[in-house]
Amino acid sequence: MLYAENMAAQKIQETLKLTAEPEVHIESFPFLAQVAAGHLDHVDATVPDVPAGRVSVAQVRGSVDDIRIVGSLPSSVEGAVLSRVRGQVFLGFDDLNREVGASQVHLAPGTGKNTVRADDDVPVAGRNAEVRGRAHLRRTGDHGLAMTVRDVRLVVPGLLTYVPGKGGGLQLAAPAADKVDERELQQATDQRVRPDQRMKDGVLDALVEHPAVLKPAGVDPSLIRGLRKVQEPKVAQSMEFSAQLPDDVPGDLRLRGISVHKDGVRAELTGTDVPVGQ
Repeated sequence: MLYAENMAAQKIQETLKLTAEPEVHIESFPFLAQVAAGHLDHVDATVPDVPAGRVSVAQVRGSVDDIRIVGSLPSSVEGAVLSRVRGQVFLGFDDLNREVGASQVHLAPGTGKNTVRADDDVPVAGRNAEVRGRAHLRRTGDHGLAMTVRDVRLVVPGLLTYVPGKGGGLQLAAPAADKVDERELQQATDQRVRPDQRMKDGVLDALVEHPAVLKPAGVDPSLIRGLRKVQEPKVAQSMEFSAQLPDDVPGDLRLRGISVHKDGVRAELTGTDVPVGQ
């Protein structure tokens, strides 16, 4: 049986062009009788580190039922046909954090079901702003998945939050907002705006022209100018990723449902009549 497991691992490695040999475990019994009949009932396999475009799939783990052997053991096996394949494709957050965008991108489970939080850091006017976004996962065809980032905001901890784009604006953190004089803010902007409320484009323009209003809060006009230059689509795109199983994957292998777990992203894998090593 060990010989058969090693041969199966080699055939899978050759077929998928893997850099590492997969782990194969044959559970069929009685083994010799099934081999003589040219089929195996059940095999489990774990495939590590599968190239998938911009990122790598950390692991593919699956089970196969009803394997039809092509050729005969021990010397003339040409390959096999995997009648039914069920498994999981796993992309680890540790790997994705290294491979997606700049090195400071951090992906982690979001607060909602099957959501991902995407965080980044960008320098703005001498300060470090944290970029935070909500990521959406989806399948792309039968062989790929992609993550897009929405609701981007920039946070200078303890000072402010800035949402770029239409409908966005600036909101001072409570400690900073308490230091701003509401009367001076109203005079500078020609409208009644509480410091703890979102300040949109017209208000931001006025604040840049009246730096003394925000000086007590420790907000320099250069910081506001720098934040306003940040473009939401560009920031979001730097944190997005897609993964695609190789186009030449044999047989009818498809990705199904996607789910988010504490250690990464998993997708179901199914297949029928998948040829290996032929």
